[in-house]
Amino acid sequence: MTDNRPLTILNNSLGNNVIVELKYGKEYRGKLDGYDPHLNLVMEDVKEFINGEKTREMDEAMVRGDNVVYVSP
Repeated sequence: MTDNRPLTILNNSLGNNVIVELKYGKEYRGKLDGYDPHLNLVMEDVKEFINGEKTREMDEAMVRGDNVVYVSP
């Protein structure tokens, strides 16, 4: 049986590209470098999209867990 708990899925996604949907129509796409139990995320090579339009690129980003709607591996 597969372990599909949220933190296990995040752990399996470390070092891989993920899509992070944020509140207010923002989306970050990049490599997941780290996380904590509050869903605070550290990402690198991040592309930011607002309402589907790419707005900027960042070498690194730290995302506050309260702003995360979902993370897709």
